[in-house]
Amino acid sequence: MIFTDAERTLAQTIADISFANPFLPKRVELEKAALGNQFDPSTRPFWSWSLNDELDRPNVVKLTTAVISLTEQIRTKLLTATQASDDELRLYSDLVWYVLYYEHFSKPINQTQQTADETSAWDQFIVSVDYWMKFSDRTIPTHDEPEHIYACLYQVKRAFLNIFHCVIGRSWPICKLRANIWESIFTHDMRRSRRILYSSMNEVTTLVVGNTGTGKELVARAVGLSQYVPFDKNKKQFTDVKSERFFPLNLSAFSPTLIESELFGHKKGSFTGAVAKRVGWLESAGRHGTVFLDEIGELDVSIQVKLLRVLQQRQFQPIGENKTLPFKGKFIGATNRNLADEIQKGTFREDFYYRLCSDIISTPTLIEQLLDRPSEFGFLVDFICRRIAPGDHEQLRDSVEKWFESSELADYRWPGNMRELEQCVRNIMIHNHYAPPSKTMPGAPSKISKAIEEVTLTSEELLAEYCAKAYRKYGSYEKAAEVLGLDRRTVRAKANRSKVT
Repeated sequence: MIFTDAERTLAQTIADISFANPFLPKRVELEKAALGNQFDPSTRPFWSWSLNDELDRPNVVKLTTAVISLTEQIRTKLLTATQASDDELRLYSDLVWYVLYYEHFSKPINQTQQTADETSAWDQFIVSVDYWMKFSDRTIPTHDEPEHIYACLYQVKRAFLNIFHCVIGRSWPICKLRANIWESIFTHDMRRSRRILYSSMNEVTTLVVGNTGTGKELVARAVGLSQYVPFDKNKKQFTDVKSERFFPLNLSAFSPTLIESELFGHKKGSFTGAVAKRVGWLESAGRHGTVFLDEIGELDVSIQVKLLRVLQQRQFQPIGENKTLPFKGKFIGATNRNLADEIQKGTFREDFYYRLCSDIISTPTLIEQLLDRPSEFGFLVDFICRRIAPGDHEQLRDSVEKWFESSELADYRWPGNMRELEQCVRNIMIHNHYAPPSKTMPGAPSKISKAIEEVTLTSEELLAEYCAKAYRKYGSYEKAAEVLGLDRRTVRAKANRSKVT
């Protein structure tokens, strides 16, 4: 046997960490299991960006040191061992994947993929692969070529950065959002993704749904810019050297004719104004690009029919052309509309919807984040201030917080979500005041007051609204439960069902 019982237990935990979703609490729980009493208890329960944060947590540094030590010990045993079981070789291979990642990808990567830098990085990587995986006349049977391992690890790092730095927040709804984006890139089973699905995930259509201002395009960018890109070991560079292939189109800003031209391209003279040939985004995207259609719920039915063929057959025809071209890239749509309602109205094709719904990501509202974690408001305000006034963010943050303390927006529902909050901060920065849309102005009759007056709420809905209001007032489910004479879990469940503004 190559592993002792203790080494096997640790190695299996490391293997589970290597293929876990880094944005779920399970990842931190596995770190704790691996480190035991060396685990830093101050660690946040799940990965999220925070002010003045470092990507390397103390636990990760400790864990990596332990993994390298264990892997070196097992390597020494394999050099002299005449036989090792398939399970032991698999465990060792998983340890090596972890070591290779933290040896070569733990620092910020070169997003532009410069050839010279990649040549040096690849040469160093091959040295490590030879050291960890080759033993005289035999190689560890990972079933993976070094260039595939390199491309997989590069994708993991790129995906992590795209999610970690773009989806900001510490509430549970945002944690779930980050985890869902990760699964959209790698699925829930990263082993299968690495083994089989890596080359076909671009064929899966992603639909991002959520209210306006909740960051649907940020989600689409994170998914679209994190696709697998093969590495060419002969040229020592990635097969797609372009740093970004993301083509966004807001459908509400174009007429149906222009939308079709933007997507499919057109032949010169194919319609009035077509003075030159145009290559559409479906063609420009190539193998590793992404076409993103925002507000897809507003897409004209005639174009839905043509896009249906693209998603079904992965083929399209430019306007005025007879030739058929392949669509090789990733397709992402987003909408703030209820597509089930649009289908009932006849404005959205049901067969088109079923080509979009294989991967659905829902973005949470700002109020859902604040209900889960009231302190999130100050965190998000601070984040916005750092972005819009980097040289004076502390004073701006203090002035925003001071204004809110004297305002009447304690129960405000933020219908514009993060987009509205950012503009609110800008308003206070410029005018030291923010006035919400008149229909939700403080002092005007609230929807809940009107609903009570007109007796349009069920008893269940009324209790949900009352629990939500108590939670917003006291800032904790425990206190709200004490005042209302209810169980804390009941208050939380009811408050999260609140729908009336």
